Amino acid sequence: MNLALQKHRNSLEKLFIYFILLQPALDILAYFNIPISIILRVVAMGMGFIYILILPGDKERKVALIYIITLSLFMVIHFTNNLRVKEQFMMSLEITYIIKSVFFVELLIVYVFVIRSFSLKGNWQRIIQLYIFINMVSIAAVMLLAGLSDTAKRSYGALAKEGHSGWFFSGNELSVILGMGFSMMVLYMINQKSRLKKAQLLPFIGLVIWAMLTIGTKVSFGSIIIVLGISILVLIPKIVRNKKDWFNVITLSALLAATILITPSTSIGNNLSFSFGIDFTNQENRPSAMEEDHENEGQLQQNLLSGRSDFLNNIKKQYREAPLSQKLFGMGFGSNYVVSPKLIEMDFLDWYYNFGLIGFVLLMLPLIYIGYHILINIFNYHLKKINLVIVLVGLSVSLGLGSAMIAGHVLSSPASSIYLGIFIAYLFALAKQQRSSYIKK
Repeated sequence: MNLALQKHRNSLEKLFIYFILLQPALDILAYFNIPISIILRVVAMGMGFIYILILPGDKERKVALIYIITLSLFMVIHFTNNLRVKEQFMMSLEITYIIKSVFFVELLIVYVFVIRSFSLKGNWQRIIQLYIFINMVSIAAVMLLAGLSDTAKRSYGALAKEGHSGWFFSGNELSVILGMGFSMMVLYMINQKSRLKKAQLLPFIGLVIWAMLTIGTKVSFGSIIIVLGISILVLIPKIVRNKKDWFNVITLSALLAATILITPSTSIGNNLSFSFGIDFTNQENRPSAMEEDHENEGQLQQNLLSGRSDFLNNIKKQYREAPLSQKLFGMGFGSNYVVSPKLIEMDFLDWYYNFGLIGFVLLMLPLIYIGYHILINIFNYHLKKINLVIVLVGLSVSLGLGSAMIAGHVLSSPASSIYLGIFIAYLFALAKQQRSSYIKK
């Protein structure tokens, strides 16, 4: 019986690893309104629960099962309460939002167990990095094809803003996915042993950089600058110490310089000029520094929040006026809206107002628990020496969580949340390692 369960566990683990490669295809199917993506992601949730159920009976497995069951019971209470209390109640939207939110939390827990087991294999990191690399290139290639065929979806409704997301539903979601995945691409290239292999990967990295600039969002543009900049800073001390990795530094520096040089002629260049008043070409007749600072201070805050502040104030008012049951169990999708439901698009705030105080705490528990153990293990085992792998995987996680805080479309979107869950689980497995011999020097 134990051998049979072990065989089933191994099969499920392989399926979840291969499931990573399916993500771009699922997102394209969703764009063309083919419901296979929804079905497969719901099936993945069911298989994830079965996987945890048949794991060996250690303490972490029991805690995970108790948590998932408790969260499921909460969601039933949350849904029932809003069905009873909420004046405007769209059942399909409420159920979809619940499933999307639970998807991230459950798949995060599942991938923590899957990657923990997968990390016992010698080539586990290379496989994960390669699969993410393939996904990012696939996304960029689809964007290129959609752009050449003039069938791409615009990133913005405003005509003054440029950019497209190819055959993917949301430019914001796509920018977060590419922002997190770009760090893995850089890591995969650095870990190649020969310069020829590194050089062969550069056209693909260049294609992804083009795609990130073409989306036209600040998140994807900022991710390129942050990832390349920090990678260079981490690698420079290694050159000073052992005269190695100079090829990596030169290559990454060239990519960073090229990105900055071509930015004015890209969609993000246009949008930065539109949003912040940056004139990349004409520096004449500009206002004085004091006038410019005064004019742009309020505009900067408004653009960073993308107009979310007004809706946030409205949600706060609804929350104050909501009954106690909604304060505890949440106001549901779009809160107590009058005309049409809308998210704040700042994921953690959406969690708080839509699922209430109890729901927010429940949804945050896995992030707090896993995050705490990641930090403790890093301080215990990896603080003495800068570890490039942990830095870059940590960057992927930080970019995902940071985007969730200010831009949304991460925790409530399976397309992007699954990547965040994978990267958190990857970082958890890395941090738990007490020796760094598995990491390329």
